[in-house]
Amino acid sequence: MLVRTLFKGFFNIYCHLVYKLDVRGLENIPKEGGAILCSNHVHFLDSISIVIFIKRMIYPMAKEELFNTKFKNWFFRQVGCFPVKRGKGDTEAIEVAKGYLRQGDMLLIFPEGTRNLLVKGGKIKKGASVIALSENVPIVPIGVKGTYKPFTKVRINIGKPMTMEGYKTGAEMDPREIIDLTNKLQARIIELRDEE
Repeated sequence: MLVRTLFKGFFNIYCHLVYKLDVRGLENIPKEGGAILCSNHVHFLDSISIVIFIKRMIYPMAKEELFNTKFKNWFFRQVGCFPVKRGKGDTEAIEVAKGYLRQGDMLLIFPEGTRNLLVKGGKIKKGASVIALSENVPIVPIGVKGTYKPFTKVRINIGKPMTMEGYKTGAEMDPREIIDLTNKLQARIIELRDEE
């Protein structure tokens, strides 16, 4: 993907010049196999700030509204994004996500579904947990802290992968375990976000 390579290279330079990026835990990114990166969402540059540091192919799940013109639809798909209808249980997006995981690639999902939901006391959505349990792939929790004001510090903490060991996976998924995994993921994201 030439567009993706150029886009990633440009924003790598931009983010390093404009922000003081402090990235910790890159060693926790699986070197191979399907996995889901799950981060809190504070700014539209979150996804870019995470992706530029990781050499593996990552497919970010992005809100459908970003694909609302021919050019934007073409562009966002070129850089690896795929659309999701928020708040509607988008089965098509879930199947696309599963397909990437079965290829051995990684997804990037912001389970808040919007920016700064956790700060406002909201709870993350269950979609990432459902996909992880369905495909029996690890979730890598990420906490982002910063305002993205020029020349300020943005800290990205990447936690150790949360495996699906001990959970029923695939067709045997248990709704109670989906909730349990989602609650643990939320707690871990908050912990990583607030870690000094």
